[in-house]
Amino acid sequence: MLRPIPSEPRRILIVRLGSLGDVARVLPALAGLKARFPEADIDWVVQKKAAALLEGHPQLDRVFVVPFRRWREVASRPGRELVRAMRARRYDLVLDFQGSMKGTFAALLGGGRAARVGWVPGHAEEGTWLLFHGHRRPPGHRVNRHLRYRCLVDWLGAPDVPPVLPPFDEGDRAPVDRFLAERADLPRPWVLAYPWTSAPGAHRRWDPARMGRAAEGIAERTGGTVLVGWGPAEEEEARVMAGAVPRAVLAPPTTVRGLAYLLRNCDLFVGMNTGPMHLAALVGTPVLGIFGDRTDPRLHAPLEWHAPVRVIATDGARELRSRERRGLGPFEWPEPEVVVEAAVEMLERRPRR
Repeated sequence: MLRPIPSEPRRILIVRLGSLGDVARVLPALAGLKARFPEADIDWVVQKKAAALLEGHPQLDRVFVVPFRRWREVASRPGRELVRAMRARRYDLVLDFQGSMKGTFAALLGGGRAARVGWVPGHAEEGTWLLFHGHRRPPGHRVNRHLRYRCLVDWLGAPDVPPVLPPFDEGDRAPVDRFLAERADLPRPWVLAYPWTSAPGAHRRWDPARMGRAAEGIAERTGGTVLVGWGPAEEEEARVMAGAVPRAVLAPPTTVRGLAYLLRNCDLFVGMNTGPMHLAALVGTPVLGIFGDRTDPRLHAPLEWHAPVRVIATDGARELRSRERRGLGPFEWPEPEVVVEAAVEMLERRPRR
C-alpha cells in the first residue's frame, strides 16, 4: 500500500546494521539529515559489531542495538523488547540504507506505520523493493558507496556536509594518551599499518609478509615509525610483525572509537578495505588503500572529501562473488616497493600535524 512521504519528518529511523566501514560511510548522510531537519529526532538501528561507533553520537537521539545474531531470534524476549521500543517512537520516515532482507526486516518491525524508502529493483536484494513506499536509484551499479548512500537523502534536500565524529570518552582516550606519553620519542611520521581483515574477508588481505616488508621500507625511507594496528583476534600476529620489523611498534589496545582517536594522531594509514580504513578517512587521516584485484576500489575506496586517498589496485579489480571468494587466502600483488613509493609520496605531500 502506498503511503505519502513526509516532507518534514519529525522522527527518522536509519537502517544500516553493519559493517563498521558501511556505518562510517553513512555518517555523512546523517550529518546532512541533521542539517536539513535540525528539530527532528533521528534514530539508528545497528548490529552490535558496529554499535560502538554510534553510541553517544551527538546527532542521534536513540541507537537501537540488535540483541541477536540470527533474525529468527526476533521472537525471543530481547527481540520483542527491541521491536516494542522502536515502535514506541512512532517514526514518520524510515531510510533503509541496508538494501537486504535483514535490513528491510528491521525497517518493517521497528518502523511501524512509517513511510519506508529504499532502493529500486536491481539495487535492492531479495525483492525487498516490494516493501518500500518510495524508491531511490543510485547513479549506476558500480558507484562508490558514499555516493550511493547520498542518493537516499539528497531528494530530501539534505546538504552534502562533513560527518560529525563520534565522541571520545575517557575509556577511548586513556590507553591512547598513555601510549602517546610513553612513546613521545618515536620519530615522525607515524604510519599505522593494519594488515588484517575479518575471517570472511580473508580474500581482501594482502600477503602479511609483503606488508611487513613494505612497513620496513616505509620506516627506512621516511625515518619515521610504523605502528602495527590490531584487533582482539590479531594481537599475537601483530606482536610478531612489530617485533620482526625494524622501527615498528605494536599499537596500544583500543576500543573502536579509541582506534579512531589513535588514527587522528597518525600521518598515514596503510591497509586493505576494512573498517579501520574507513575510520581513518572519517577522522581525516590520509589513506593508502591496497585493493589488489579482488575488491573494486570504485565501490569501496574512501572519497577525497577531507583526507588524501590513494588506491593501489589492478586495472581489472572487481568484486568477487561468494562462491569465488570461498577458500581464497591473501593476495600477493603488488610488490612491497610499489606500496613504499606510494607511501613516501603521500607523506611528502601531507599537511604537518
